[in-house]
Amino acid sequence: MTGAFWIIMMIGAGTYLLRAGSLVLGSRIKWSERTKEWLSFVSPAVLGALIGPLLLLDDGEWIPLMENKMLLAAIPTMAVAWWSRRLLLTVAAGIAFYAAVYYLIG
Repeated sequence: MTGAFWIIMMIGAGTYLLRAGSLVLGSRIKWSERTKEWLSFVSPAVLGALIGPLLLLDDGEWIPLMENKMLLAAIPTMAVAWWSRRLLLTVAAGIAFYAAVYYLIG
């Protein structure tokens, strides 16, 4: 128990120091326009890298479209997110779309 506690504390401290350091340094550094443009692509790229395999693969195998409940629910959820730009509405829509797809496909 004590070993796991210290591991968690060290990971938390490292995470905090990395984030706090980037906030402190990021506010003091003058970024070029090209760097700002490049950094604007990082978040969508990371999001795509995380969500893509979740929606398309199951244990490394492609999921057929008509059997892919998450992808069928994610497409209209993305449309709601794009249209509304509201997190709560997007989450509620995602839950409703997934429930509907799960009910229809079984």
